[in-house]
Amino acid sequence: MGQCMGYLGGSPAENNRRAALDAMVQLNGFDVIIVCTGTEHQAAFWQARLERGKGVVAPAGAAILCVHEDWDGGAGNGLGTLYAWTKALKLAETKGDATLAARLRAGDVAAAIYHTAGKGTRLAPLPGAENNNKPGVKLPCAAPVGEGGAHVPLTILEAVVKQTGVYAASRKGRLSVFWGDQVFVPTTPCAYDAPRAHADILCMLSTMPDAATWAARGLEKYGLVAVAASGAACQIEKVDQATAVKFTESLGEIASVGTSLGSFSLTAALLNALLAEFSPELEAKKGQFDSDPHWWMPLTLPLDAYSALMGKKGVDAKTSAAHHARMRGMLASFETGGAHVLGPVDVGDDAYWWDYGQLKLYLRNALRLAEDGAEAG
Repeated sequence: MGQCMGYLGGSPAENNRRAALDAMVQLNGFDVIIVCTGTEHQAAFWQARLERGKGVVAPAGAAILCVHEDWDGGAGNGLGTLYAWTKALKLAETKGDATLAARLRAGDVAAAIYHTAGKGTRLAPLPGAENNNKPGVKLPCAAPVGEGGAHVPLTILEAVVKQTGVYAASRKGRLSVFWGDQVFVPTTPCAYDAPRAHADILCMLSTMPDAATWAARGLEKYGLVAVAASGAACQIEKVDQATAVKFTESLGEIASVGTSLGSFSLTAALLNALLAEFSPELEAKKGQFDSDPHWWMPLTLPLDAYSALMGKKGVDAKTSAAHHARMRGMLASFETGGAHVLGPVDVGDDAYWWDYGQLKLYLRNALRLAEDGAEAG
């Protein structure tokens, strides 16, 4: 963990960035790595590939559990996370480990899920060369992860697994959730006080701007995390500054706000509460819920704000009210122990964020290697 605390010399951002990169090289990664794919074939591919990658892209002692989401129409990244976890527990049991859930509850392991389902339409035609295995698209670098330790091109997912492991040391007893096509290098320390919140979300924070600055930065176009002086956070989407202030009044004065990267982590306690709440959907394999609109927003926003934001998505007020009541009912019976429901994990407003989910962004980020800028390394 000490490698993530910063260096002497250079600016704080440069020192933290260098520390994060060193931690990636040293494989300070997760104890349990779960990959959720779109097909059984892809799950088998990643199981073999990541097993070979131990000691290169994942810690040598990591447990690799690759599953596929056999859910008609897709579960959404919220329900999909819960479903992937339940499938991973079953897979672990077949491999001789029936204690994974207990070890997470005890704080003995840090686990991470990587969502990779989807054909990668926005990245076409590149995924076609990988049998529509989007995270298997190659990057312009090589690593000894091929058969017999052969050096072969690194894939997007392997880069994501290697990069996100910098948060593992702070997340014992938590399940982290990442997207399989985004790589980022933080400019803030990657070690942080995770127990302060039962859920936290990666974001690029800066001080709360005035209305003119908000508009100039185009913040009304993004999903945002707003953070109060207390450290409590809430999720808002695509609103102007005045509306953001109104919707977040229940938190008190907002100290900072920033673009959400979407990736999050949960305590074992909150994970179990969500598993219990959504057990009907999980048993029937029906429904579609995403983490931002169906978990973080109803858990952190008052009903009027939530209904207004969901109305922009075409959801009627009655449906929004029912779901808000459902989530608040779950929260009422959940023992927080004094921790916030949702907190931020700031990666820095000047973090490197390389999104490989679109063809134009893949090209742009690949070409950085041929440039002389700081991001070229």
